[in-house]
Amino acid sequence: MNKQRNKFTFLFFQNNITKPLKIDLSLIAIQCIGIIILIVLIGFIAFFAKYIEMAAYMNELHHLRTVNYDKNIEIERLVQQTETILDELESVNEFKTQVNQYSNIELEQQKKQKQDSTLYTESRGATLIDRAHSSLVFLNNSLSSNQEIMENMVDDIKEEQRRQQEIEKRLAHTPSIRPTTGRVTSPFGYRRNPVTGGRQHHTGVDLANSAGTPILATANGVVASASYAGAYGNLIIIDHGYGYSTYYAHLSRISVRPGQTVGKGEVIGFMGRTGRATGNHLHYEVRVNGSPVNPASYY
Repeated sequence: MNKQRNKFTFLFFQNNITKPLKIDLSLIAIQCIGIIILIVLIGFIAFFAKYIEMAAYMNELHHLRTVNYDKNIEIERLVQQTETILDELESVNEFKTQVNQYSNIELEQQKKQKQDSTLYTESRGATLIDRAHSSLVFLNNSLSSNQEIMENMVDDIKEEQRRQQEIEKRLAHTPSIRPTTGRVTSPFGYRRNPVTGGRQHHTGVDLANSAGTPILATANGVVASASYAGAYGNLIIIDHGYGYSTYYAHLSRISVRPGQTVGKGEVIGFMGRTGRATGNHLHYEVRVNGSPVNPASYY
């Protein structure tokens, strides 16, 4: 490189070439080339820095989109969960209304719940976030203001269920079916005794049919007695509780034992003519608190 009058000569030698490549550049040209190289270098550095910044921004944007997507899914889940809870509350309220109609109980708080439900329904057309916010606010207010009402409703429902179960139990233990098939040969009340011929109060009803006709328990209960009993012949006595008991007399065969639990319609024996009887029939009695009553009122 030779320097002469602010000029620089650059010689480039290559293998197998005897004559070198010669380039003459002035100082100004060299300075311009240096400036250009510097500008390009600065531009490259700036571009690289901007690229790194943009990549970080894109990563952050992707993260925010992922978080936002997860939040939207969570909000939608909360909305669905809230709507499910509200549907359950509505079902409970409907059941409560039925209970109130049955027992003539009216709750003024139900009007407020209905108004709140209307406001909530109107808000369902809003955006997803608005829906979620409205649902959560409504649920919070509803649960806060109706907690005591819900507890009272649950207590009322449990009490009503207990009453219904008690009614069903009492009905199951109340004589309500015919104990056997056949024709009535002697009703309840005063009659002429078929054996002695004298006037007598008949404490039950006689149902005649062929020997061996099945005899049924007319209600749930416990067998109090199952044995031979003089004029009654083979006799079964069932204690049904609630003051009810039933007598099944003149049986040819007994199929139950004392202490056994029997259900309504269960076969307990078979028709016969044991004891004081003029033919095959069942003498059937219903007693309330120990006193005979007309069995026809119980089937």
